[in-house]
Amino acid sequence: MKKQKIYRLLLPLGVFLLMACGQNGNQNSSGNAAVLAVLNGTNSGTSVSPEVLKQSNVALTKDIQSAFTKENDGSFSFNDNISFLSYDGVKITGNLFIPKSGTGPFPAVIFVNSWALNEYEYIVPAAKLAKKGYVVFSYNTRGFGTSGGLINVAGPKDMADLSKGIDFLLTNAPVDPTNIGIAGISYGAGISLLGLSKEPRIKTAVAMSGWGSLPDSLYGNQTPRLVWGLLLVTAGYITGRMDPIIAENFGKLLDTKDVASVLTWASERSPNSAVAALNAAGKPVYISNNSQDNLFQPNQILPYFEQLTVPKKLDLNNGIHATAEIGGILGIENYVWTNAYDWFDYWLKGIQNGIMSKPKVSIQKRFSNTRVNYSAWPNPNKVERTYHLRPMGLLSPGKITTTANTTNGTDTILSGGTSATTGVPLLSEILDGAVSVPVTTNVNLIDRTNAMVYLSDKLTSTLKVRGRTFYKGRINSSDSSPHVVVYLYEVDIWGTGKLISHGTATLFGVKGKDTDLNVDLQAVAHDFPVGSRIGLAIDNIDPMYAVPKPISLYTTSFKHNTSTATTLRFESE
Repeated sequence: MKKQKIYRLLLPLGVFLLMACGQNGNQNSSGNAAVLAVLNGTNSGTSVSPEVLKQSNVALTKDIQSAFTKENDGSFSFNDNISFLSYDGVKITGNLFIPKSGTGPFPAVIFVNSWALNEYEYIVPAAKLAKKGYVVFSYNTRGFGTSGGLINVAGPKDMADLSKGIDFLLTNAPVDPTNIGIAGISYGAGISLLGLSKEPRIKTAVAMSGWGSLPDSLYGNQTPRLVWGLLLVTAGYITGRMDPIIAENFGKLLDTKDVASVLTWASERSPNSAVAALNAAGKPVYISNNSQDNLFQPNQILPYFEQLTVPKKLDLNNGIHATAEIGGILGIENYVWTNAYDWFDYWLKGIQNGIMSKPKVSIQKRFSNTRVNYSAWPNPNKVERTYHLRPMGLLSPGKITTTANTTNGTDTILSGGTSATTGVPLLSEILDGAVSVPVTTNVNLIDRTNAMVYLSDKLTSTLKVRGRTFYKGRINSSDSSPHVVVYLYEVDIWGTGKLISHGTATLFGVKGKDTDLNVDLQAVAHDFPVGSRIGLAIDNIDPMYAVPKPISLYTTSFKHNTSTATTLRFESE
């Protein structure tokens, strides 16, 4: 049932993306204008109707309302006509739950909507909390739902709205001012983490599928996140009232123009910019993110978590953006929401429920329900395992070995796509994250004209990857801004590779220069079994990411020599 509902929400978005982007998904400089024209409604022939996104929202709303009806047992009041004026006169709307039993003051939880959703997103969790003795306040962030103003993307206006909302709550509800928590998924998670850092009256936060660094989420390793960026901007236009600067900034990233100003804008909206304030306040935080999330990728949330010195907990789950958490808004009990409720019960009500004795960090293994647990992150018992890459032969792939390379050689590939890919945008991610159907390719058949391919011998012991994988090499490109995508596979006896992780990078100003190439692949927990082989492929195009200029023919030479090692380094145990 849970998976069916996830499909109902996300598959229409996948259809939209495929038709809007095309399978290659690569936008060049001239194509970016067409993308932004679609976003501004001036080129409707390039994408499907906006009704695709609206219908997915309607389907979710119906499911939420049905679940809420089952929770509404009369033990709380529900006021659906809440509004207040923010500092600039903008009307912010929401809803309020108050327990009927007891006189208060009660602990309170504030819910912040996800991107493209509204105040009704959390009415089921709100009802559950109200029945447990919480006042619960959900509001539409400016630009969404029935709130006024333009979408501010967790900026100063959103922070001011949150503070005004707390003023309203303390004035109009029996709330204990010393026990106020905040929570949200995605957009709501980012605002929750920033609110926890900046608003002194918030005691704790639960952040699900959020970001620690917005620059890294949008432009990690100097590579725009084409598919997810396009989805967010498009959904914002269809379901909210967009500040024009949002599409303008996205276009600048695609065109690699005035990137520094965009990253400054994004940094101001990043929880990692306020870590010092949060650590000084000592406020506790629970974070849930997903290993296959190609919007807020795990490699941008882990450094944020590492910087926190407050009481903290992190769960890294299988799934794409928000899929591990979405069941909770439909009232379905799951791992993340159980921890979220326990977190609030402990920190806002003082209930000794064992949440703080659970491991600080858990990572769900790929294609499994099993989790690996750690008392801290980075894992204090971490082992780094380094493999060396040797050049390809005339008819054979390069070798991945545990011994240092003793062969000098240079392999040159042409730009272009290959069968090494992250799959069909969004659809493949859903199949992988939700139902454990991985992206696969036969590694032996990847075109080595356009890709580097490496294979290890059969493993004689299990390789336990626990975190990030780091590729380090040296290249020389005939292009000034080469783009690479690195794919890590578990390869079986027939050569079929299951995609385990991937990473991407774009370099600038390197034409004709020997240049170090460092790519961090997304963090996962995965066991390469005995008898399998490690596979690695590197090419220049993937439908998930934008290239920095019109697709052109260029060469990239990969240099292997004894003095400058090409390596694959795993965080392991």
